[in-house]
Amino acid sequence: MHRTSFRLVPVGLAAAAVLALAGCAGSIDTSGAERVDGTIPAADLALAAEGVVLEQGFTVDIDCGTGTVPFEVGAAVECTGVEESSGATGGYTVTITEIEGSDYRIEVVGSEAEPTEPTEPSEPTESALESASAFADLTAQAITDSLGEVPLVNCGEQDIEIFVGQEVRCAYETSAGSGFVIATVTEFDGSSYAIEVVEE
Repeated sequence: MHRTSFRLVPVGLAAAAVLALAGCAGSIDTSGAERVDGTIPAADLALAAEGVVLEQGFTVDIDCGTGTVPFEVGAAVECTGVEESSGATGGYTVTITEIEGSDYRIEVVGSEAEPTEPTEPSEPTESALESASAFADLTAQAITDSLGEVPLVNCGEQDIEIFVGQEVRCAYETSAGSGFVIATVTEFDGSSYAIEVVEE
């Protein structure tokens, strides 16, 4: 039996993306937007705001509504945003800070993000996804000494959910032959895990 451990990317990292924008601001130059009676469509400001947030490193779908905003310095609109990778939501204030002819500059300030669903008290369940190839590499490390060489290990194609008690059947191949092993997750603290590997 073999035992080894491997560190995962912290669980919940993607969900923190919108939170990281709280209180931050950015600006972007835009031009060519349609003007009607000294106003600008809120949807145009939403698109510009998405560009600002993207420059901060986050992909967020921002909605400022279907109305119009006065095309003047200081005009602001309240918007909502959904971070695409995590589904976390947050509020944004988009403010026109400078106008030069048809060009304008905006400032985007994000508010505290909120989870997509209300959080209810429950027993914590720690799990995370690991790629099959990374799990196979870890399994190979665990059985290399007993086999006398680094084996080629295949644990399938689908991502593997990591939680204590998870068992994964993997195939291995060496110059001397082939076989199967069972890799069992014995420890998981949310950021790293340990496995035990036994030959089938």
